[in-house]
Amino acid sequence: MDAQLPNKTYISKTRLGVLAVSSMGMAALAITPSYAAIAQFFKLDNTMVQMLTSLPNLFMMMAGLIIGKLSTTKINLKTLTIWAIVFVCLGGFGPLVYHDNFTFLLFCSCLVGLGQGSCTNLSQVLISQMLPKTERQSTMGLTTTFTNIGGIIFIMGGGQLAAMSTWVNNYWIYLFSFLVLIVVIFLVPFHLEDVSDHEDEVVDDGGIKLNKYVWYSAGWGFGVMLLNNVLNNNISLFVEQEKLGSTSQAALTSTISLIGGMLCGLIVGTIGKHFKNSSIFISYLIYGLSYLLIGYVHTLLFAFIGSFFVGAAMSIAMGQFPYLLSISVNKSTMSMALGVYVAIYSIGGVVSPFVVNPLTDMLAGMGFNVFSVSGWLAIILGLIVILGGYQRNLVKHAN
Repeated sequence: MDAQLPNKTYISKTRLGVLAVSSMGMAALAITPSYAAIAQFFKLDNTMVQMLTSLPNLFMMMAGLIIGKLSTTKINLKTLTIWAIVFVCLGGFGPLVYHDNFTFLLFCSCLVGLGQGSCTNLSQVLISQMLPKTERQSTMGLTTTFTNIGGIIFIMGGGQLAAMSTWVNNYWIYLFSFLVLIVVIFLVPFHLEDVSDHEDEVVDDGGIKLNKYVWYSAGWGFGVMLLNNVLNNNISLFVEQEKLGSTSQAALTSTISLIGGMLCGLIVGTIGKHFKNSSIFISYLIYGLSYLLIGYVHTLLFAFIGSFFVGAAMSIAMGQFPYLLSISVNKSTMSMALGVYVAIYSIGGVVSPFVVNPLTDMLAGMGFNVFSVSGWLAIILGLIVILGGYQRNLVKHAN
């Protein structure tokens, strides 16, 4: 006889609380609108200032593995989640108290990165352990929408606050993290209810077993982040160098990408259900076509369109990978599987310029630019995904 599922109130409150956690997924980017002002204040070059967002990536990798381990212990998941958001708050509010030392700003950014990486991992663990399977795929899809909503709040809100006064004001946007903390305290339950149902595919035998599909998923997630950061690292510079628009219009392209991710996140669950064997291939294909559009059609309009669909591509991939992991491993393994996945895909974002830029330099003589190179790379990777049967075999294994 099947276990009785939790009531609708429990499910609704838990979903909202978990989705609030996922809105912390871009917290480290909040300071990016003030790069120029910070560089001028401390008399630093752009590369050094960019450490405020690149260095936290290393702590996000650490967080993935640490949370993957801690969440398999007896430490309460809600307690871990609260501490993760507290780290974001401490790192965000620290510069409001003291901001005359750039090293201290870096330390605060690393605290934010540690909290952000923990929240990214925990949001998926909470879904897999606190919600019945019938709710998981749609909720995991919505996490990408809330991650992008959070990104828009952090980046645009922080920029507006800085514009009202000085770059220090940018850090007041971390009040949003405090709001999320309150939501989590009231909505995420301390004690798990039995969410098992007849549709749970993987039998939990109590042991942690990282099967090949965990490593495959992490590897393909690495590829997605490698491609995704091409837009973040290059689009503003590309728009200005190609004289496609002004500096403000160049900055707008990143926001449009977030909007694309936010809107696509609303239907990721539906996409996953209709294309259960090929959603990751679709993500890679959209990356490829979007980058080729930006790289070959040199107009501001198509740069906007391409950026929008890059955000959509990431939303599909980041909404689907955690769900695929959840059906490929038992519940005891899920936390560690997500930790490995988050740690490895984060590396993709870090090494992106060291892979894509040399490829671009190598092919520049043949008329390629960074976006056309990335577009063809995405299509090649997408073909390997679909022809190699990664997702088809994973779904078959789960059944």
